[in-house]
Amino acid sequence: MRSARLVSLVTTGMILAAQTVGGPSAVALERPSIDGPVPDAGPIDPRSAEPGGLRLDGPCRTTAAILDPSAPPVYTTAADLSAAWIHGRGEGQVVAVIDTGVNPGPRLPRVRGVGDVVPGRDGTEDCDAHGTLVAGVLAASEDETGHSGIAPGVEIISIRQSSSVLRSTDVRPDDPLGGSGVGTLSSLARAIRTAVDAGAGVINISEVACVPAGTLLADDTLGGAIRYAAVDHDVVLVAAAGNVGQTCGDQNPGIPDPAAPGGDGWDDVLTVAVPAWYEDHVLAVGGVGPDGSPADFSLRGPWVDVAAPAVGLRSVGADGAGVSDLVVDGDGSRTAISGTSFAAPFVAGTAALVRQAYPGLTARQVIARIENTAIPAAGGHDFAVGHGVVDPVAAVTGVRRSGRPGPATTTIAAPTPDPGPAGAGTGAVVAAGSLTVGVLVLVVAALVRPRAHRH
Repeated sequence: MRSARLVSLVTTGMILAAQTVGGPSAVALERPSIDGPVPDAGPIDPRSAEPGGLRLDGPCRTTAAILDPSAPPVYTTAADLSAAWIHGRGEGQVVAVIDTGVNPGPRLPRVRGVGDVVPGRDGTEDCDAHGTLVAGVLAASEDETGHSGIAPGVEIISIRQSSSVLRSTDVRPDDPLGGSGVGTLSSLARAIRTAVDAGAGVINISEVACVPAGTLLADDTLGGAIRYAAVDHDVVLVAAAGNVGQTCGDQNPGIPDPAAPGGDGWDDVLTVAVPAWYEDHVLAVGGVGPDGSPADFSLRGPWVDVAAPAVGLRSVGADGAGVSDLVVDGDGSRTAISGTSFAAPFVAGTAALVRQAYPGLTARQVIARIENTAIPAAGGHDFAVGHGVVDPVAAVTGVRRSGRPGPATTTIAAPTPDPGPAGAGTGAVVAAGSLTVGVLVLVVAALVRPRAHRH
């Protein structure tokens, strides 16, 4: 019998670490299916409207800057992106940010709220700061220093489906998962459908559910939602690969097992990242540092398609204005902006520019163009950066440039991940694999059943 378990997810790549016995083992994986049912239209999480509802638990996160606002950013500037803007800056494109909400502001003027886990709200409130920072990497308007998002002309539609500072009032104070925030795989599936129905042509998901290989998740509706978006409605889905550390299990191999000629790496996986592992339908994004080498915290996997800057980044402030390079938690602690959560919007912004420049391309063709114009790693395709580091200029112009691109303009940096235990007991912990900056924890109702390990 399968037993239902409550697992908590952390935004920026939700990672689920189920209870394990002994050391990590590779498992012959079944590929994820998109044959599940499409989630119903309606509230992001119907349970939120039940008696008791949600409550705010502690102060909201904010942002700060230690940089000199008058100094040019060390990453991409409007001048760097000008060659990618020859067809426009994304005007007419609608990009959904499924996250913790987005706070509109002077540098994020085109934000439309279309859904919220909180009844009566529309997704334009962000107490976690995460979703606003993600949106800033993607679409912040240029400031006086030249700092800019990748596609500042797009319309952002915001859906708050997760939060680490909201709590269900129905959870007992002594429940070990009571402090894990809100957001589930089911609510993520509903959020994807909401984004599609609201007209999104690109969807950014900087959340990841990580589980040990061989664990079975109740993600049927998520698979159905991915089919609804990518296949039925030709939407480009972009997802963070996830961050290793905390509850995001063990790092996967960076290359196929040399002892298994012809192997594709799927039989050597230790940690699965959802939704990134839906490889045929989701553009999974790993993270690189300033020199273009893979970030240590970026989760590897045979499903990783491309990579983008993910270390020491800038974005807008938590109020959608100004510029920031630090996240300030409720206790006053400060964290740099880094993580695959912020590499993903760099790529989603690039996808929007390609869709504007070539409106006749299908979602699959947009993804192929981004992959084929990426700057490959020295050793060729691997499981850390996939086809290589995304180059927005080459993706739009079709002209591949030599050398590695500099890190992105607006991407969020997180602290160096602190390796956590492989297992978290019977209530597995799922951590978003993209935000190392004060990870956001979601509570996910999942079916967990370890499969037999391969010998």
